[in-house]
Amino acid sequence: MSAGAPDPEPDNTSPAELASLVLALIGTRHSVAPKRLQAPGPDADQLRQMVEAAACAPDHRTLRPWRLVLIADHQRPALADLFEACTLDRDPDAGATDRARSRDKAHRAPTLLLAVLRSTPDDPEVPLTERAVTLGAALMSLLLAAHGLGFGAMLTSGRAVRTARFEQAFALAEGEQAVCFVSIGSASSPAPRRPRASAQDLLGGWIPGTTPGTRPGT
Repeated sequence: MSAGAPDPEPDNTSPAELASLVLALIGTRHSVAPKRLQAPGPDADQLRQMVEAAACAPDHRTLRPWRLVLIADHQRPALADLFEACTLDRDPDAGATDRARSRDKAHRAPTLLLAVLRSTPDDPEVPLTERAVTLGAALMSLLLAAHGLGFGAMLTSGRAVRTARFEQAFALAEGEQAVCFVSIGSASSPAPRRPRASAQDLLGGWIPGTTPGTRPGT
């Protein structure tokens, strides 16, 4: 610290206050469809904060089994071409409406990221399922950071991201697979909120010898 610089303000937030803030952030987060996301999107510093929040996800053996690809504004037409081509691969007879709908997806939301999962380097202690959990935790942290910064966001996927054409267009390396897009922007209107399961619906006890497929606690 340079001479004469003021000491940083102490953080007087109590554990209870911090817990309340965190639970409020999580409890109020909801997805906002890309077609309802408009400018402004996050600036470079805000996007950095979101990605750094994602990096806080649990990561067994620090393999970093994911990465994010930012699709720049000038690349949206190329992405639209890719979406249309994938649609025609599935249905060569797709009409103008379906093709236009496919192209339109590339131009929604001011900020668009592609999440990529890595299965390399090989490590028998960290199977692909666990790496996918890491990516999921990273994406949730990113969504929470976006929400905390006042933005709406949503994860979207589709058949196109699972095609060889898509893999080639994004030059995915061996052991990489595209998982979903992350759309971020300002919500144009309040989003309808879906009902959420209760803790009672999701949390049960372990009963040894339970018949496979039976929900614990039933």
